[in-house]
Amino acid sequence: MAGSDDARVNAAATEWRTESRYYRRSPGLGWLLGLLLIPLLFGWLGWGALKPKVNIGAPSISVTAPSLSVPGLNLAPLSIQRNGNDFTLTGELPDLMTKNSLLAELKGVLGSGVNLIDKLTISSGVRAPDLSGLAPEFTAAADITNFGFNLVADTLTLTGTAPSEEVKAGVEAAARAAWPNVQISNNIDVKGAVAAGSCGNLQAAITSALGTPITYQHAGSSLTSSAKTELTAIANAIKACPDARVTVIGHTDNTGSDAVNVPLSDNRARSVVDYLVSQGVPSGSVSSKGEGSSAPVASNDTADGRAQNRRTEITVN
Repeated sequence: MAGSDDARVNAAATEWRTESRYYRRSPGLGWLLGLLLIPLLFGWLGWGALKPKVNIGAPSISVTAPSLSVPGLNLAPLSIQRNGNDFTLTGELPDLMTKNSLLAELKGVLGSGVNLIDKLTISSGVRAPDLSGLAPEFTAAADITNFGFNLVADTLTLTGTAPSEEVKAGVEAAARAAWPNVQISNNIDVKGAVAAGSCGNLQAAITSALGTPITYQHAGSSLTSSAKTELTAIANAIKACPDARVTVIGHTDNTGSDAVNVPLSDNRARSVVDYLVSQGVPSGSVSSKGEGSSAPVASNDTADGRAQNRRTEITVN
């Protein structure tokens, strides 16, 4: 009967396996919570790895980058010195084209009557200033017969004697507009400037303002532009001293007779008086006379000496 017992056992096992296949226990609450919490755990771990680390309580350190100073301009030296109608140019330019441009710029603003004395040199690689600024600069300085323009590295020095403060300021303003990155040193003097209470030195101021004598062409009495510049400064000095009285004395060389020279010298003195009055000097403060050829300051035997004798003097009474 053992065989029948084995058959029953096998039949029971088969029945159990069949029943357990269809009646397996469902997952509990713990499994469900695990399924929900595991993704959250991985997400939290990933966020912790990626977020920036914060050092709480660590002292903050401020790092300041070193400031960079802008180096000054390194312009090649350029000097233009005026003496009447002569303009002497010295300095360095990078090439012949720049040099020709400079000469053309000056001739254009100064006119054909000037004499450009070219002492410029060519030095390849040097840095030249913006030459377009020369036209307004020398236009503003037209009344300064001894104007000096001296540029070295990053500094422009202006010299000369201006007829008024307005002219001096105008020259500086033109330079600043043309070269805004250049330092300007305005050493221009103002001719005939007489301080209040210094009218006792009026003669010295007039003599100083007459840097060059007022001279004339042969048999002429017309004033030159340089003479007018000097007389403008003298007019300012006289106007600063309301009680001043001055006399303008005209002279000639010894060419011709006194019948010609005396009236001619008087006309020369009168031309100076008329210009001073046109600049605001009261007509009652200035008088004139002509002395012909009676008081030469140089020999009449040479052309240069005769030119010096054709002059006008201004004296304080």
